[in-house]
Amino acid sequence: MAFIQTDTFTLRGYECDAFGRMSLPALMNLMQESANRNAIDYGIGIADLGQKGFGWMLMRFCLRMHQYPRYGDTIRLMTYPTTVEKYFIHRDFRVLAEDGTLLADAGSIWLVFSMEKRSMVPLPDFIRQLSPPTNVEPLPLLPLKPDFQTLPFSPSETRPVEVGWLSIDQNQHVNNVAYVQWLIESINTDTLQTREIAEIDLVYRTESHWHDWLDVQTATETGDTLLHRIVQTESGKDVILARSRWR
Repeated sequence: MAFIQTDTFTLRGYECDAFGRMSLPALMNLMQESANRNAIDYGIGIADLGQKGFGWMLMRFCLRMHQYPRYGDTIRLMTYPTTVEKYFIHRDFRVLAEDGTLLADAGSIWLVFSMEKRSMVPLPDFIRQLSPPTNVEPLPLLPLKPDFQTLPFSPSETRPVEVGWLSIDQNQHVNNVAYVQWLIESINTDTLQTREIAEIDLVYRTESHWHDWLDVQTATETGDTLLHRIVQTESGKDVILARSRWR
């Protein structure tokens, strides 16, 4: 059986930024909540995997903001799996206004990891056998290796972050949304006050944990795009690679 999750939310003040627009971390948190509700219907929620010694990990996420909802607006958030492969499952998200206007959409790629070994495993059969809905038009599949991850990177800003307790999720590693908040907080003041993110594209490379120290780095690609990296301070290992486009 195929399932499409549809949730309705009315935006609260703490989900909005200083200009009354919905913040990207708030939107991503709602997307994550809807995705887990959808996964529960399929029998592959966080608890279902945890009972079998597995956990979900986000590998790729690309969010496009067509129009920002604002404080007090009611939005309809839809999510569903689109493609199931040997190691990865693709999931789409759509955010609609009350009148049906498309406000945002996102594509994502998820993998399953062993809680004991903390390493990726092939998707178990009970996940690979699920049926994605056929009555929706899926977004183009995200590439596993986007071009920006191999571009030259010379950071103009580097900010250290210590992973706090509230950034850890049930899988005992940093929640994927926490990284996005750190990336946004590292942007220069003028950009944050005069522009808005039109698109953010992320590659999650490895996990990090409570009390880890990370370096959040930003570099300019063009007048409208920035490149981002979050690296482990001690090892220099990449945790996140990203590109953001501004308007």
